[in-house]
Amino acid sequence: MKLNSSTTQPLYMQIRQMLQDDIKEGKYKPEEQIPTEAELCEFYNVSRITIRKAIEELVREGSLTRIPRRGTFVTNQKFHNELISVSGFSEFSHQLGMIPNSRILKSEIIEASYEVANRLSIEEGSPVLELERLMYVNDHPLFYDIAYYSLLRFPNLEQKIAKDESTYKILSNEYQTEIVANDKIIDVIGATTEYAKFLDCDIGSNLYKIVKIAFDSNDEPVHLSTFVCETKKVNLTVHRAR
Repeated sequence: MKLNSSTTQPLYMQIRQMLQDDIKEGKYKPEEQIPTEAELCEFYNVSRITIRKAIEELVREGSLTRIPRRGTFVTNQKFHNELISVSGFSEFSHQLGMIPNSRILKSEIIEASYEVANRLSIEEGSPVLELERLMYVNDHPLFYDIAYYSLLRFPNLEQKIAKDESTYKILSNEYQTEIVANDKIIDVIGATTEYAKFLDCDIGSNLYKIVKIAFDSNDEPVHLSTFVCETKKVNLTVHRAR
């Protein structure tokens, strides 16, 4: 790669800009490792000190992330999830300009446990739909979700759930139920083997565990769900009321 020696711009800044352009153009994708310092030295025909300064600039700016004993990686984009938002996953994805998709891991009718029944204000043992899904944005897994819906309130819901259709849209169109509020309990946990497999992350990675109860306009529980996602991929935000 030929650098411009006639400009007053330092070589490391030129290389920083070239690497930045490569990231923007998709040559190096999010969470992908960039070449080693030695490989970049050979590619640009400069010293290791120059390469190191260029990389340090990009790390400082947040474009690259150093992982000890592994290398330097393109930083993954963080999604901003408004904590008090009542939108569902499909709506959240569309707001970001992303393409949502989900894979249903399990859809099963079970008897409500004491905890599920208590949260949904139904009788213990009542039939509920247990819906376990893996949710993607632009083909990358973002959320693991397990949700419970009362089948006494939403009969035959298990037959209406579709992979690519918003569950909130189904509730609105088929059952005239709108989600207007929710309660969320947030914790940070380490990724188990199962979570690591679903979310394509390392065992022990920090995960948000978000337990949510959604309510309708009559303040009645609509569903109970537990979302799990990597902390490094999502920022949880709260905006002040206007």
